[in-house]
Amino acid sequence: MENQHNKKIDSPLLSLRSEIDKIDDQLITLLGQRMEVVHQVGELKKNNNEKFFIRSNREADMIKDLVKKSDPIFPNSAIINIWRKIITSANMYEQPLNIAIHNPNNSPDYSYLIREYYNIEVPISHHDSVTNIVLAMERGEAQIGIFALPKSNQRDITNTNENWWINLANNKQGIKIFAKIPFINLGTKSKTLNEIDLVAVGIKDAEESSEDNSLIYLEVSHQVSERQVIATLSENNLQAKILESVQPIQVEDMVFYLVELEGFYTEKDQDLINVSNAKIRP
Repeated sequence: MENQHNKKIDSPLLSLRSEIDKIDDQLITLLGQRMEVVHQVGELKKNNNEKFFIRSNREADMIKDLVKKSDPIFPNSAIINIWRKIITSANMYEQPLNIAIHNPNNSPDYSYLIREYYNIEVPISHHDSVTNIVLAMERGEAQIGIFALPKSNQRDITNTNENWWINLANNKQGIKIFAKIPFINLGTKSKTLNEIDLVAVGIKDAEESSEDNSLIYLEVSHQVSERQVIATLSENNLQAKILESVQPIQVEDMVFYLVELEGFYTEKDQDLINVSNAKIRP
């Protein structure tokens, strides 16, 4: 009697579990089909002599669109995490993917964030020198470089060795920032992780997505105040905040600024060209 009763109870549950298994099988099949299409895309990119296959603007817009389409009962953070893993698997299928992290202080948090954003299969190397990362990218030993954004704007009088953005500002290899990591706030209890913002760089052109910010580098006379810098940008329709300012000991009469702009900009944008001709003479 008891066994029959248990069977009656289990029968609906087993039926539902069977439905879940069928859906999982469909998902696996669809993922395989997706990778077949990814292979075709990769072949087209190779035939077009493209060197860097990652399309950061498409990836960002794709995930934002999927979040909008998803059922509210499924967390947005899970959608983002799942599709970041799927996208990274596709990236690795298209071409070799190696990541070089600028990590002079050997922070384990950087590796954690990169694994979360990409996946545990991506080879990672740590470097204390910007030059080594640039060389690795030039040689094809790394396709992506990772750097930490400054936490707060404090005037730094330094030899600029650890200010990666100064070293990369005038690079001749075409290295540009293409993504900010993490994609969203992790919501973790770790205060340290929540305060870390990383950027990914590659040898690629800038690509505009539906929602962007841009980083620019400015050199101005030490006699020009930060307020004047922000005012000049504002006068040219640029909403900006200073992330870091550095006064190098080698060039005592100059200050270098790392500035974040709201929106997508390249060096050819008229607003930036106007800034280059402003009174502060950047």
